[in-house]
Amino acid sequence: MKRLNCKSARWSSVIRTGVAVLFATATTSHATTHERIAEIVNAETHYDLFSGTVLVAKDGKIVYAEGFGEANKEYHIPIVLETRFNISSIQKTFIATVIMQLYYPECPYPTANEIQIKHLLNHTSGLGDYRDNDEYQTNADRYTCIDDVLPHVFGQEPAFAPGERPRYSNAGVLLLKGIIEKTTGMKLAEAVAQRIFEPLGMSSTSFFVGGNLLPHRATAYQLAADGTSYTRVLGEPSAYPGGGIYTTVLDMLKFDQALYTEELLSEATKTIMFTPEEANPNYANGWQVVEFGGTTVIYHGGASGGFNSSFRRYPEKGYTIVVLANYEDAAFELANKIDCMLLGLPYSLATEQDRDFRRAMTLQAYESYAEAIKVFANNCEGDSPHLPSLYQAARSRLLGEFEQEKAIEVLDRYIGLADESTSPSIAAAWWRKGVAYEQLGDVDTAIACHRKSLELDEGFELAQEALARLEAGE
Repeated sequence: MKRLNCKSARWSSVIRTGVAVLFATATTSHATTHERIAEIVNAETHYDLFSGTVLVAKDGKIVYAEGFGEANKEYHIPIVLETRFNISSIQKTFIATVIMQLYYPECPYPTANEIQIKHLLNHTSGLGDYRDNDEYQTNADRYTCIDDVLPHVFGQEPAFAPGERPRYSNAGVLLLKGIIEKTTGMKLAEAVAQRIFEPLGMSSTSFFVGGNLLPHRATAYQLAADGTSYTRVLGEPSAYPGGGIYTTVLDMLKFDQALYTEELLSEATKTIMFTPEEANPNYANGWQVVEFGGTTVIYHGGASGGFNSSFRRYPEKGYTIVVLANYEDAAFELANKIDCMLLGLPYSLATEQDRDFRRAMTLQAYESYAEAIKVFANNCEGDSPHLPSLYQAARSRLLGEFEQEKAIEVLDRYIGLADESTSPSIAAAWWRKGVAYEQLGDVDTAIACHRKSLELDEGFELAQEALARLEAGE
């Protein structure tokens, strides 16, 4: 089972290209757990890096629960603990729980005798993501049931034999939803409500389809092109194809605690659900399972349309962490810091540099590369620069295809200051140098850089692809 270093772990359900926070101990030893969590969260909100709800429990008892920011900025509706957020891919944990309550029906592929339910649950089926289909993207807001989307799933051939290797698959999860409907004879929302929400008293939790009225529902926001103001994220996919469940931190605690009993699943079934297999050692049946800080964490994250969520369970320590946000990426980083604090690992409080970094990343996303570089530069001065800003300052130049020599200079500085726990990795920086030299027309040096990247990380796919392409003379 993979062991994560708190300096470089990104706890999303899909590993994203990005950066991790550099950590330093931030509080005194005599502060209470509640006070330390409050210090972490207050720093995030002070720099407007977080808007949402946070809940931390120990053995089922809440030690911290607060809401911050606005559920709707246009009407200035404050976020409270009862505010509902879209939890996106965390819905997979509910789907997995219902599937574990049922039996294993057949699969409609020619390889039906090979693809098993466990392959769908642990993302080793070989199936991909139906959302990559152009027709799906065009009509996503029109789908009202699972059957509407299945043609897109069945139109994609599996990329490899079932059980061969991991590949995160939303298509596989859609099939699981369809299996629930066929097995129970009920619509997905009804089946999950009857089997989980209602027995646990999760009265603030439901599937959501765009246009439905849902009280206390948060609106999602993302930074605008200027990197300082916010725009409302419009449109959400249907709950049945790829959209999500809206819930509260209080309801998520009910679900968490039920999984410590046999109210939903027997102990034997839970053991199966939480145990990864060799083909995907870090992902069990609907849950990510890794070693972190000397203990086991069972978790899932979610991100879509401006919403961001993190649900983490530490069964050996008794901790439960639920962070729901209506800002992009806000939940992951905050949950990371709370994790480290609870486990006695170093962490840092948010700073002005973090605020500026987020603004610069937004400018970069809108292809305002020159403006992004100016903001990154504020974080790159002195002998101890903000390393993520240093890396991204080089990346902006390469994305814009200008000042490649300066990008190489910045990457050399990054490589000199980084260590094995830094994210992005040193291998990634060498690959970026290869990109810079290729843009300058120096193919031989670009090849040498990609080879150096692979010396440091032989599985680094971007360097593998670039090296293969350049050596083939393409």
